[in-house]
Amino acid sequence: MNRSYIFGSLWLAAAAGALGHQPVMDMAPRWAGGYGVQLFQVHSIADDLRHSELTLPNPHRLGSRVDTTWLEGVYTFRREFRITAKVPYVDKSRQWLQDGKVIRQDGHGLGDIIIGAPIKKYVNKKGYTYNLSLTPNLRLPTGSTGDDWAVGDGSWDAGLSLSYSFETPKWYHLYDLYYWKNGSGRNFDQGDELGFDANIGWHAWHDGDNGRGLFLMLDIAARHIEPGKNQLIDPAGDTIAVGPVAMYYHEDWMLKFEYRQTVYDKAKSTRFGDHRRFAVGFGLTF
Repeated sequence: MNRSYIFGSLWLAAAAGALGHQPVMDMAPRWAGGYGVQLFQVHSIADDLRHSELTLPNPHRLGSRVDTTWLEGVYTFRREFRITAKVPYVDKSRQWLQDGKVIRQDGHGLGDIIIGAPIKKYVNKKGYTYNLSLTPNLRLPTGSTGDDWAVGDGSWDAGLSLSYSFETPKWYHLYDLYYWKNGSGRNFDQGDELGFDANIGWHAWHDGDNGRGLFLMLDIAARHIEPGKNQLIDPAGDTIAVGPVAMYYHEDWMLKFEYRQTVYDKAKSTRFGDHRRFAVGFGLTF
């Protein structure tokens, strides 16, 4: 199979969800001693108020903005085992009501670094291939806790991801189920999280002679977050978000654009809703 084709198809899942997915292409490189890096800029905003499934009036125009830059890397010891790292830099702000007054809170700095160790099983058949992946993750308490809206909560968190992907020359599917168990923070606790991601892609164009092509796909992300403790705004609840993805690849580098919009939102308590997320990323493998 053409190496550039592998790069293109596997890149699709990368950064769909920073918690469940792994760099550089969710499973690549597939060879011992391979490595890669990717850089993603993620912009997320929310300007509706939600309680249960209701949208509440928002006369004070409360809202939130989170910009995260992710630098992520992978090294493959052998085809079935690799180590990954995700390093975020966060800049965020929000407006909220406290004691009847509108307050503004900000936070910026290095976020919580995530280390993963994907273990994979590959199966190659005539005309298609698939793989299973089990990935333990560890989230380190590297994020600042000193800002008004703290970048991190100071806890050690453990995660586990189970994924299945299937690909042919024309189609790509990925299904990822993950769980994060969040530890006790310094001033507040974040609730545990259960997530499911589905990526359904179409290889719309492939130029085999020049090792380039285009993928179009649908990204579906479902989240369940348990209530935390001592948080001004608790994100607990259930959400489903969907959106399109376009990814262009040429030999060993890739450029990806992604948009995601919340289509279902049930909040445990009053919080922000109607999240919109836009991401652009660039990646290289070696």
